[in-house]
Amino acid sequence: MVDVINESNGRVIKNVEYTNSLMGLMKGLMFRKSGALLMDFGEDCAPGIWMLFMRFPIDIVFVSSDGRVVDVVKRAEPISLSPRTWRIYRPEAKCRFVLELPAGMAEDFDLEKGSILTFKF
Repeated sequence: MVDVINESNGRVIKNVEYTNSLMGLMKGLMFRKSGALLMDFGEDCAPGIWMLFMRFPIDIVFVSSDGRVVDVVKRAEPISLSPRTWRIYRPEAKCRFVLELPAGMAEDFDLEKGSILTFKF
C-alpha cells in the first residue's frame, strides 16, 4: 500500500494499492467493485488504459517519473454496449505512473494537470 500526497495542497489519499507486475499492470481494477490503484510502469511511456470488465467509473491520473501530473481523465465509464464507451485512454505526454481512483476523487483531492505528487510507501 502507498499514500499519495498532492504536494500542491497537502491532501493525502491513503492506502492506495500498488503494482508493478505485468499481470497487475494489465489487469488494473478490472472485475473489482471498488478500489484505488497506483500502477508503476518503471519508466516514462504512453500506456493505454481501457475500461473492459470494469464495474465502476474511475478517474485516471497520469503521472511522470518526476511526480508531475501530465493528464487527468475524469469519470471514465466502463465499456458497455454504447460505442461512446469503446475507447483507450492515453496521456497527453509520457508518464511512468497511472493512478486509478473511484470517479470524483481526482476532483476531491484537486488532482489536475501540473499537480506534483509524491508517493509514501
